[in-house]
Amino acid sequence: MYPFLFYGLDIIEIVLRAEETFAVDLPDHECAQVSTVGDLYHLVLANSTFPTSPQPTSNLTSQAVSCSRTILNVRAWTTPDIWTTLKALIQDQLQVPPEEVHEAAHFQDDLRAD
Repeated sequence: MYPFLFYGLDIIEIVLRAEETFAVDLPDHECAQVSTVGDLYHLVLANSTFPTSPQPTSNLTSQAVSCSRTILNVRAWTTPDIWTTLKALIQDQLQVPPEEVHEAAHFQDDLRAD
């Protein structure tokens, strides 16, 4: 059970969706410290096992890379990709405009998460 249940279902759902989207396991005790969008972003980065700045492989064509990602269900994330995806996930979950989702935005106070 999540120790941050007092935050409400919106934040729990956002954390679960982030774990699924980025294929990461976010420790419960660290999730309990999340209060801003930036906190969650940095938590995802800190717990990721994928390279956040992938270098192109010269001996593979872009088609081969695309095909291998599909087969292995692997995505080479960049830090801007992670930010953009996390921001879209939060916007979708909380139904808030994009300009409200920024690093310093508090889930409860600014984004009205329950």
